[in-house]
Amino acid sequence: MKKLSFKMRITIFTGIIVAITAVSLTIISMYNAREQINLIISTETPAIGAEDMQNDVNYSIDTPDTQNETMPSAAVSSATVKNAEPFADYVEHYTVTTAQTATRRFNITSIIAMVVIGALGMLFAYILAGKSLKPIKELDETAANITENDLNTRLPARNTNDEISSLTDSFNAMLDRLNDAFENQKRFSANAAHELKTPIAVMKTGMQVVELDDNITVDDYKEIFTVVKRNVNRLADIIDDLLTLTSRTNLPCEKVSINDVITEITEDLLLQYAEKEIEITYRLEDDIFVLQPATLVRRLFCNLIENAFKYNKQNGRITIAASKIEEGCKVSIRDSGMGIPEPELKNIWDAFYCVDVSRSKKLGGVGLGLSIVKEIADRFGWNVSLHSQEGIYTESIVECKK
Repeated sequence: MKKLSFKMRITIFTGIIVAITAVSLTIISMYNAREQINLIISTETPAIGAEDMQNDVNYSIDTPDTQNETMPSAAVSSATVKNAEPFADYVEHYTVTTAQTATRRFNITSIIAMVVIGALGMLFAYILAGKSLKPIKELDETAANITENDLNTRLPARNTNDEISSLTDSFNAMLDRLNDAFENQKRFSANAAHELKTPIAVMKTGMQVVELDDNITVDDYKEIFTVVKRNVNRLADIIDDLLTLTSRTNLPCEKVSINDVITEITEDLLLQYAEKEIEITYRLEDDIFVLQPATLVRRLFCNLIENAFKYNKQNGRITIAASKIEEGCKVSIRDSGMGIPEPELKNIWDAFYCVDVSRSKKLGGVGLGLSIVKEIADRFGWNVSLHSQEGIYTESIVECKK
């Protein structure tokens, strides 16, 4: 049975149901017909033999009047019954024979009708099963022709509001998700290769210079060493960011103070970006805690706050607010920096995406910071959003769950 096609299995199961139903109805009808015929025989045959046949026999006896006058009444009665018996037996035998013949013909007709109806039922079941399973066959053929290089094939939409239509919609939606995932993966791989290739090329060039220059000085070595060190640090940062994006390691949860994390990160970045002379304003409520891995919480807020420093104006401002909400807390980081054009906001969470590539390279960004923020927030079940107006402000809002 397992080797049969689904269409044939449906046909067989339907045929079994039709056969059981037809046989049951045939047996019931045959039994009911026989009982009805027996009932007719048992109720009508005695009436003919007792009364009507007695009258017929009396008319058939031909005796002289003299015999009727002299014959005793007992003898007449005896002769009458004796002459009626053969006719009564004949009538009864004829009635029973006719009933048996009718019953046999009825049974034969019922059996033939049962076989014909069963065969037609299986034939129709096979045809209807084929029509009903046609979308599934199309689904199978489409799935067989899909490769990782071509995920644009879709099944035609159906408006039947049945299980097949739902399966078709689900299959097409799955292909959409797979296509998006493959495209993102290809783009991610290409961007990662590009970002890793650049510092490696710089270091390779520096080493070639050392190798080919016979008159290189100590100062040249120091300069090349500085370049190599800077690019090694850049490679390390890129690798750490990539590992954060792809790692699914379950880190231990801790009770983390949002206020402490924010102030520690801000103090470190104030020293790093001291030349910008940025003014910091805090609006933090007391006793705001979350239960999450401390490393990832710090990484999330560090990326957001560092962007507020990195892309801010000279003598700019940063306002950081944290308040309690019903589900946990809400953190807002607003800067007076360059802002982001509205059409670019939908792409800012993509890995390696930069609004201004030249500006990002100059400031040391590779387009992974916000991708990591989104990844961590999704892992925690937090909501993160970004609002901006070009040239005026950028505000990041994180809704944290306890």
